[in-house]
Amino acid sequence: MVNVIGGIGLFLLGMMMLTDGLKELAGDALKKWLNRFTGGTLSSVASGTFMTILMQSSTATTLLTIGFVSAGLLTFTQSIGVIIGANIGSTSTGWIISLIGFKISLAAMSLPFIGIGVLTQFIAPRDFKAYGGIVTGFGLLFYGIDVLQTGMEAAQDLIAFDTFTSGTWSGKIILIIIGIFMTIVMQASSASMAATLTALFAGAIDFEQAVYLVIGQNVGTTATAMFVAIGASVAAKRTAMTHLLFNVITAIVITLTAPFVIYITKTITTAMTGSFDETIGLAIFHTLFSLIGALIFIPLIQPFAKLIMRIVKEKENTLTEHLNPEIISVPAIALDVTYTTLIAITRETTDFVLQLIAKPKMTEQAERQLQLIEEALEETSQFLGSIPSDTKKDRAKHIELLHTIDHLNRLIRVVTEAGMIESSIVKDKLNEKWVDVFVDMKMRLQEEGELQQVASLLKEASTQMASERKRRREEYFERTASNETNIEEAIAKVEAVLWIDRLIYHYWRGTTRLQNYVDLNTKSSH
Repeated sequence: MVNVIGGIGLFLLGMMMLTDGLKELAGDALKKWLNRFTGGTLSSVASGTFMTILMQSSTATTLLTIGFVSAGLLTFTQSIGVIIGANIGSTSTGWIISLIGFKISLAAMSLPFIGIGVLTQFIAPRDFKAYGGIVTGFGLLFYGIDVLQTGMEAAQDLIAFDTFTSGTWSGKIILIIIGIFMTIVMQASSASMAATLTALFAGAIDFEQAVYLVIGQNVGTTATAMFVAIGASVAAKRTAMTHLLFNVITAIVITLTAPFVIYITKTITTAMTGSFDETIGLAIFHTLFSLIGALIFIPLIQPFAKLIMRIVKEKENTLTEHLNPEIISVPAIALDVTYTTLIAITRETTDFVLQLIAKPKMTEQAERQLQLIEEALEETSQFLGSIPSDTKKDRAKHIELLHTIDHLNRLIRVVTEAGMIESSIVKDKLNEKWVDVFVDMKMRLQEEGELQQVASLLKEASTQMASERKRRREEYFERTASNETNIEEAIAKVEAVLWIDRLIYHYWRGTTRLQNYVDLNTKSSH
């Protein structure tokens, strides 16, 4: 049993290092891939399959998909296609193990990989350390299978696997429950699949027992996404619900039709290998599980999406609905989500300002709107502060977003400055010239690709206001000196001009920083 536990531990460690390395290297590339190739349902499924095969983790694909939905790169309906594809892609681990893992000496192959990978992590430049992690992870993954094989050969004498027969419904249900618990405990369906394949190869279980364990493991793999979704964004909860319903419904269908699916599996395996190879047969069964699920759900994807949106409703503060801590591990996506959130906060702040100009009094509704904006800024600031921006490009984008938050915080302080918005002088001056600028800005912020126009519009407005501030200030004090007006009125007018100048200035600088972020993103994609 020690070898079984150690083998699973080594496999999980290898899988974690492999996935983390691939995520670090491929975060931006995957974002571009999805943006370009995810359109209809079938292309979404293909993208999810490709991503999971590349990263060897359906959980990683699920978390990335949450980020893509949050960043506006995917619609929720498209994300369902990606999740279906992730389930198909997750079967690749079983294929790798069944085709390679039991055919060669894994220890002889894996140890050089571990040695080269660790050495690369120690001596290579920072930008190449991720490659070392991938190579080390690959080596540990196969070394773990080798240790697991040795453990399973001994475990069959200690555990009475034949007690859980697949010949009765109670036995089938017990095996499915064991499969669920295997994946929950190991926190990786690939590790539980590796353990099942190894037990099957060692003769500890028969093929039909392995089949029902795999059905349970497909249900158990949804647990990670469900745990992640607790207290997370709406996008995370909806994606987790998609994953859960897809796997549970497919598991029920496969369980009810198991004899037929097993017959097809054996027929395909025999046609491929000339005889029935049980380990390859299990990989084929796992693939059929996901393909049958895809055939059930793809035609029903629109009503399925509507059902999940009814089950998981929007949260109260929709400004921060996409800020999910689980996507922080992929900086390229987390930064895009922050950008999208800040655009939404800027639009909401503009709406708040326009309402105050129209009705310059802090009503209960206005106070609630302000509270939501301030809470959203605070939450976004904390989220951004948690993102690890290790590369020069990510750091530059990170800084632009920090500047944006700073200007939005200053803008809120200006707007809520005691008495200013209620000043008749401020109201007259805003209505005279600047309200139209804010209305135009709010409309343009709702359209994709209009941010540059907003930044240019506000730059021109800020330049004009700065010039007017200097001229008006001098003019008001000259009138006071020549007794054309009293000093209290002159100071009130100067304060009004200075207040409007600060308001427009922070709008301009905030939107310019957001446009700088877009420019950096565009530059990195070429």
